[in-house]
Amino acid sequence: MIILAIIGFTIAWVYYGTINRSADPRVKPAQIMYGRYNVYIAENNPTKVLELLDSIQDVYLAIAHYRNSYEMGVVLNNRASVFLTLALNDTVNEERRQLHFLLAKKYLEQSIDYYTGWIDKFGNKDAGEVFDIVHDSFTNDSLLKNNKYLDAIINNRVKEIASAQAETPRRLSVSYANMGIIHRHQNQLDEAVSYYVKALDLWSENLAAKNNLNVLLGEPIEKQSFFRKLFPPDKN
Repeated sequence: MIILAIIGFTIAWVYYGTINRSADPRVKPAQIMYGRYNVYIAENNPTKVLELLDSIQDVYLAIAHYRNSYEMGVVLNNRASVFLTLALNDTVNEERRQLHFLLAKKYLEQSIDYYTGWIDKFGNKDAGEVFDIVHDSFTNDSLLKNNKYLDAIINNRVKEIASAQAETPRRLSVSYANMGIIHRHQNQLDEAVSYYVKALDLWSENLAAKNNLNVLLGEPIEKQSFFRKLFPPDKN
């Protein structure tokens, strides 16, 4: 048992050591900060969440490669979600509620711009083309070019982008669905339908978009089956 424990520890040490070495050290602070994100969400502390997202955004904006990345779209969509939640839960002050809808819409529009721009640049590129872009960007950065793990960092980023090529259309679908929710609650029903349709064109399994559209069309709400929860549709 002791020998097995030692072997298990060694494998874990090598595995996680490899992961840590291949992570881009320039954005590691943002990844660490994201560890507190769910904590603040669980505490229902929107002020702390927004402050944290500001700090995460500053990390990405400071690095040319990430300045127009899908990560920026994620930050902006998360910020929009905070204001959208505040608006939907505010049943007391209509002026404040509309202000929160306005801020949510502003950040959703920005997230949509980032997502669509990133998809236009990377969406159809193969692994070789992505590697060339990342390699040129990372080897020309003074903070990275002398890093002894640079090859691992570049390869890891290529893998992240490959994953994002599948995921980002779904992220964009979420942004469109949230825009639909805003327009629906502002009684702009044609606009709401348009955004729900856009969301479903990108991701047909977007249940939020599907059910909000069903409400507008007078159709029954579709519940996610237990089987689908266990075996969600392929992300690709």
